[in-house]
Amino acid sequence: MKYLRRLMFLCVATLAYTAALPPAHATSVSGGRYGNVEVTEPSGPMRAFVVLFSKASGWNANDQQAADLLALNGALVVGVDTARYATTLAATKESCHQLVGDAESMSHQLEREQHSNLYFPPIAAGVGQGGVLAEHILAQAPANTIAGALSIAPEPKLDPRFNPCPPDPTISRGNGLPGFWEIGLTTADAADTAHAANATNATNVNTSNGPESHRGANIHRFPPDTSAAPMLLDLLKPHIRDRDADGDNLADLPLIELPAAHPSDMLAIVISGDGGWRDLDKTIAEELQKKGVSVIGWDSLRYFWSEKPPEQTSHDLARVMTTYGTRWHARHIALIGYSFGADVMPFAYNRLPETLRAKVSLIALLGFAHAADFQIRVTGWLGLPASRGALPAAPEVAKLPAALVQCFYGEEEDDTLCPTLAGSGVDVIRTAGDHHFGRDYSALAKTILDGWQQQIARTQADAHVANVANAALRTTTKPKPVGNSN
Repeated sequence: MKYLRRLMFLCVATLAYTAALPPAHATSVSGGRYGNVEVTEPSGPMRAFVVLFSKASGWNANDQQAADLLALNGALVVGVDTARYATTLAATKESCHQLVGDAESMSHQLEREQHSNLYFPPIAAGVGQGGVLAEHILAQAPANTIAGALSIAPEPKLDPRFNPCPPDPTISRGNGLPGFWEIGLTTADAADTAHAANATNATNVNTSNGPESHRGANIHRFPPDTSAAPMLLDLLKPHIRDRDADGDNLADLPLIELPAAHPSDMLAIVISGDGGWRDLDKTIAEELQKKGVSVIGWDSLRYFWSEKPPEQTSHDLARVMTTYGTRWHARHIALIGYSFGADVMPFAYNRLPETLRAKVSLIALLGFAHAADFQIRVTGWLGLPASRGALPAAPEVAKLPAALVQCFYGEEEDDTLCPTLAGSGVDVIRTAGDHHFGRDYSALAKTILDGWQQQIARTQADAHVANVANAALRTTTKPKPVGNSN
């Protein structure tokens, strides 16, 4: 039955593709190390971003047919000639290649040109050599960078000219691959399951109809002679974002839940840098989670892809504090921001209602700059200064309760406000290195947590002293009973 349903879907999808008018329009643009790429824009609102790699022989009409079909279903598709890409990389003087950076750069560039108010992490997809390349890009990627990989009849080995660099060991990646991995094969494929089994260390590969789950991949079987286009669409369908989906009252926010296994009454809200939830911010959050702190991660790349003024950012922060403070029974809340997230944090805190500000016992700012933009900019990724419309940070910092604030900066950083706060009551913390603080993220997490616990202890001690004083005051001012003077 599953086989018949899949066959019916493929027939309908193919007919819809061939009958669709007008056909999707592809434009050739410069794609950096990819060379010229074929960009096929979505029919209607964008719902996914796909980097589609050809077979080893290069981009052809069949690849464009696949791109057209994906675009008709809401994907913005970048078509890459795999042969040209391999030749370009072979000519570069690198010991290894950061393949994921090329895919991510294309998504940043083209999605900004689309003026989409949502950011879609790229999906790497390909056929043959392009299929195994997509898998390696996913394996190399930090978490929350590449949404997943779609591989149609992937070749057993990657062309050595691609030579991917190993993942950055300083960045926490969690368990397994940092995204979905779907493999499409026909029932006529001979050299099929060996590739998937070797790639995932899986055993007992099932050749029945429907997806076959493995430690790292799902293998899907298709009827013989099925072309790549409908196979790719079938694998993509479950991962196309439904822009109109309803959920809870925070479904519109790009949040990552990290509840502690043995939670305390402490909640940290961590707003990431403009690269998204993937680097220092993610690793620090996971370190805090291990120490019993429940954490909500906030992906700046997705949230600030369209402009969010300070008032809206603060309003959304209030929603997060209220929802998770109640859900996770938090009494002490820390607000932690890295880079872009640090820049916007004072603005968000200062506009919170007083009742919520009272729940905050730490504000940690890491890589804090002189001004804050409230929209992700391409120039920001290049390390250029804030835009002309950026808001100065110093007046906002002056409004913060200085005793609650930690300000971290690397000794090699240029654009940082932290040193100017020395003597203001803010805990200014100088570290080795640059904007990544020597990459000792565990030490950063420990310093944050130690400072937070000390602040909680001071607050509790102050409250105890105040309670004792109030009790004594009530005793000394208690009125004497009125009675007879005899």
